[in-house]
Amino acid sequence: MSFSLKKFFLIALLSIFISSSLVVTYLSYRSEQISFEVNKSLNSSFTQLKKDVLLIQEVHNHSQDLNKLVTLILASRSLRSVAYIQDDHYVYSDRQLHLNQKISPSLQQRIKTEALPFLYRKQSSLNNIEELHFVIKGKNGFYQLFLNARYMDDWLDNADLTLNGYVVNNHNQPIINQPQKLLIKAVYQSPQYPFKVVIGEPTQDVIMLIAMGAAFIFAFILLGLLFAKHLYNNNFSFRVDIERAIRAKEFIAYYQPIVSNKSLQCSGAELLCRWHHKKKRILAPNHFITKVEESGQIKAITLQLLNQLAKDKIQLCKHNPDFYISVNFTLAMLRDEAYMAEVMALIKKNTSLQSGLVFELTERENTTCAMRELNTVMTQFRQIGVRWALDDFGTGYSSLSSVRSLNFDIIKIDKLFVLTADTDAITSSILKNIAYLGKGLNCKMVAEGVETQTQFNKLLGLNIDYSQGYLFSKPMAIKDFLLFQHSFDHRAYICQQPDLEINYQPVVVE
Repeated sequence: MSFSLKKFFLIALLSIFISSSLVVTYLSYRSEQISFEVNKSLNSSFTQLKKDVLLIQEVHNHSQDLNKLVTLILASRSLRSVAYIQDDHYVYSDRQLHLNQKISPSLQQRIKTEALPFLYRKQSSLNNIEELHFVIKGKNGFYQLFLNARYMDDWLDNADLTLNGYVVNNHNQPIINQPQKLLIKAVYQSPQYPFKVVIGEPTQDVIMLIAMGAAFIFAFILLGLLFAKHLYNNNFSFRVDIERAIRAKEFIAYYQPIVSNKSLQCSGAELLCRWHHKKKRILAPNHFITKVEESGQIKAITLQLLNQLAKDKIQLCKHNPDFYISVNFTLAMLRDEAYMAEVMALIKKNTSLQSGLVFELTERENTTCAMRELNTVMTQFRQIGVRWALDDFGTGYSSLSSVRSLNFDIIKIDKLFVLTADTDAITSSILKNIAYLGKGLNCKMVAEGVETQTQFNKLLGLNIDYSQGYLFSKPMAIKDFLLFQHSFDHRAYICQQPDLEINYQPVVVE
């Protein structure tokens, strides 16, 4: 995966497109939201001011009425003054009880021609302060409310830290903030008062946001591609290393004993794969088994292990003709007809594999959809002496369904149920039911992960047939397993008394 100039250009275009879509969508949504909230807040404020002013008597005869206006103004941050108009004259205000001052011709014209209430912005002739004029109808006259326009400007500026906005009346004259060109905007008309709120983002800010977003997305995509390239190279390198290891026959068979709970004899073993890497120590399956299963290389590895087993089994069964070896097979392997034909040919070629061989179905995949195929392949291999075991019973996919539909000879109980069976009542009950199920199906039961004497005693009490785990031994190479097998079987004769505990010190080579 190389990065040419053309690819960089395409990634940049994609980044700009994604960034533009995200920025426009976000700004449009946010503008709609803020314009609605600002409109709602202004409507509420104007309604409250109107209500408070109309509660005051229109005719004032003494200073007590004036105090009410002053109190109203002091209670508001935006309201600067209130004046009452009648017959084109200011009659009184919050600052003077008696006025007889004619209103301006422009205000006269507005009152005559515009629908009430109305809003407009004007600079005061007295102190050059920008004021917002809010004129409402009283019973006999009109109220003119003078609002601090600068305060209203600041209030709108702080409504959102990223977006810009302004408010205009129905004549598109500015009321709050000066109008500006906005590339993305939302306009919300007040349903109660003659103004509309415009919220949005100017062109230069939109371009800057798109550029910043595109740069981030470009870097993210580039890093993602580089990481994917790194993973691809690693996986490719790993696959190449596996192929080399298969050719060099670095995958070797290790055996973990399976012990009869009643006779205390080593009755069988599970074949487990180890990688004798040329540069490292022997690697356990957790370092490679998942990847080789995903890549399909597990098939070639298993064929090699079966070839090794064909030689090892002669020695393993030398003193016990009923000794058996179990080998793991995945669903994908069993469904590959060509591959299973190779396995069958290998068994037919080696007489040592034609008895005492068990294939374990590992349920890391869902077997429900492949019952017919599995039944067919299991029947074919039974005809040449292979028995079948269901591995990790209770934790894989559709275990009960598999047991019901497929005729297994052995059920292997997952170590999860063994580890806590002596301390957890629920697990103990499940283990008891599994043992009962196995007996009902006429299957031999093997408990995996047995590590303590207490666990072993529990299994013995449930009449579970076999145990496998570190209580007896870790997986071993063939040479060490043969030594263990000879030593263990001899000691089994003196351990058959029920009052004696198992206390083995097996030969262990990891």
